[in-house]
Amino acid sequence: MRLKTNIFLWVLLASSLPLTVLTLSAITYSEKQYLKEVNREMTAGLNSIVSEIDRRLYYERQMILSLANSRSMKEYLPVMATMTQGDLHQSYFQLTDRLERFLSSFQGVVPGFKSIRVLDNEGNSLIKVRFGVGVTGRIDGIESTPYVEDELNDPDFVKQLRELVPDDLSFISLPVSRWEDDENERGPVMLDAVYPLVNNNKTVGYLLVGFSGDLVDKILDVVPRQHNGKLLVAELNPDNEKRDGMLLYDDISSLRLTLKDVLPAYLKDNNYGLLWNEVRNKPDGNFRNDDNESITYYHEYLPYPNQLASWVVSARVNYTTLAAPFDQIRLSILILVLVAVGISVVLANIGAKKIARPISDLSDTLKRYADGEHRVRVRVGGTDEIQQMEGSFNYMADTLEHAQEERDHAHKMMMQNSKLASIGEMAAGIGHEINNPLNNISSLIQLMKRGLPEEEKKLMNDLDSLNEETSRATSIVSGILNFARQVPPQYTRFNGLEWLEETVRLVAQHAKRKQIECHIIADTDIIIEGDRAQLQQVMVNLILNAIQASGRDSEIIISIEKMPGKHLIHIEDHGKGIQKSDLERIFDPFFTTKDVGEGSGLGLSISLGIVERHDGRLLIKNNSDGGVTATVVLPVSNDK
Repeated sequence: MRLKTNIFLWVLLASSLPLTVLTLSAITYSEKQYLKEVNREMTAGLNSIVSEIDRRLYYERQMILSLANSRSMKEYLPVMATMTQGDLHQSYFQLTDRLERFLSSFQGVVPGFKSIRVLDNEGNSLIKVRFGVGVTGRIDGIESTPYVEDELNDPDFVKQLRELVPDDLSFISLPVSRWEDDENERGPVMLDAVYPLVNNNKTVGYLLVGFSGDLVDKILDVVPRQHNGKLLVAELNPDNEKRDGMLLYDDISSLRLTLKDVLPAYLKDNNYGLLWNEVRNKPDGNFRNDDNESITYYHEYLPYPNQLASWVVSARVNYTTLAAPFDQIRLSILILVLVAVGISVVLANIGAKKIARPISDLSDTLKRYADGEHRVRVRVGGTDEIQQMEGSFNYMADTLEHAQEERDHAHKMMMQNSKLASIGEMAAGIGHEINNPLNNISSLIQLMKRGLPEEEKKLMNDLDSLNEETSRATSIVSGILNFARQVPPQYTRFNGLEWLEETVRLVAQHAKRKQIECHIIADTDIIIEGDRAQLQQVMVNLILNAIQASGRDSEIIISIEKMPGKHLIHIEDHGKGIQKSDLERIFDPFFTTKDVGEGSGLGLSISLGIVERHDGRLLIKNNSDGGVTATVVLPVSNDK
């Protein structure tokens, strides 16, 4: 059976059988997971709502504490202290008007406060600000004390005030006589905040703040209704039968905290009896309602610190809405099985081709490589295993090609060394034979110059020219002998930067003639190990070559690059470069591209020999933007 057919059958079987099995269990499992996620989302949503309300109420409590400790309020404390003694402070009206204006301004910029009252120690209203406007009516109380509301005749409320802890914000229910006209039978939807005002460690009055509830309404109105849940907020207050279980906010009946002219409604009287029972047993959770068509999620929250009164925040979700996606899932899964089988047939065929074709291509490439096409490579593709095979083949081919290049280079260097050795031996013999006659000629020229009369200037010039040519020949012979000598290096360790600076000073005069700048780039701590003099001879040869190849007013960059296990010394010029045909011959003895008289063609050959005796390499290459870069590669010993 062919590989393509085998893969096709296995993929088809592997895709259809698991789908058949998964179809039987997917619906039940998905429904359980979905309901768990819904529970998590609804619980998180209620927690988020409670956190938002709590942040808002905390902000309002802090505002009340700031108000109670404000400068205007503290200035008013002596007035209230005087009233506790039965007297009227001499600046009563002035300070009262000032505090009333301050409270009016404060309420105007801080939303959420319905009314602000300043009470004396008997609970009577000295100052009242409602919706940012001070109540101006004055009612004489006992001993002609001016009040803005009728005198309070409620001993229980006064007792409750006097039991409050000083310097602590508490919450209480106002007596019916203090309800506002627009609060009808439901009364205040939120408890009032009260803070004892203390002067000289004695309670002289109270700051009473009533909440409008509009900020809570705004928060509840804008929070998202997850799964179309219906929000409800009710107060649980076991100490106050009239408020225990009272609805404050309800989406179903469109009830809001700020809604006016409504009768009080309670959990146990509005089809929320199950919630009323559940919240008494457990502060948060969820349950299926009696109609079995909805689920209620709830969370109990304490809006008033140090009070038994709490709020229950709940959301009722239609179970039919939650279950609706599963009807689609059942249908979708059945369709999915059919579609998946069809797709599997197509994909199995494509996958079989995708796997089989790269294997066939790899086989063809192996055969071509064996036939001598060593440059051929396979294109990497397919599965990971096939890509690994293809990558391994390419790696093998690249490694073999690199090894062949290394062998070719080694063979070339061996031939070069052999050629240099042969030429060196020949040059040494020729140099010794020529050097003696040249010395004799030079001596004879000196003798002839001494014997000539001064008027023989033309002959004297001819002898000087002959002597110069003899000196040039002697210099060439000296270079030949140095080339043939092959002196082994004497290793020392020296500072690379100082060594380069010294080398540049040796060629400075040559560079100055052509107005060429030599720039050195090297770290101060680079240490080079080798024969300092021989390596300096190499650098002098390379820099002189760079100077001769460079035009006037140019620059030469000399740098040392530190790399693992080696140092690279670069000499970069910006001349015309070396012709490609000459690059392979530049290390041959006596080969030169310079004009006659500018060089013997031995400088690079001698330099190559010195570098190789240091187990290094000498590389010459043309720059992409013109010029040549000569690189001396020197090894670094293991102890550095």
